Amino acid sequence: MHPFARWFVLGVVAWIVSGALIAIAVLGRDTRTSVYALLGAGILSVAVGLLLFVEAWIWSQRSWRAGFGGRSALIAVAGGIALLVAAGALGATIILVLTFGLG
Repeated sequence: MHPFARWFVLGVVAWIVSGALIAIAVLGRDTRTSVYALLGAGILSVAVGLLLFVEAWIWSQRSWRAGFGGRSALIAVAGGIALLVAAGALGATIILVLTFGLG
């Protein structure tokens, strides 16, 4: 398995865990638990998105230098999508903290 594909699979699994935290928050009746679950999901999604973006940058450059232009472009697109997911999660987490606070 390509090392970037390994990172990508790890990221998808982490996003599935993040989705489970969101489901716990939506289906739960306790407001405090819901806020903390959403905060955890947001932090996890931001961390994974940034990690995948950095790894995509590294592997895209390596693939380009090795002469694989198509693979390099696909890896760069995957990294861009990961960065967009991280930006959305960061925005949602900031809105969550500003709305409900943690105090």
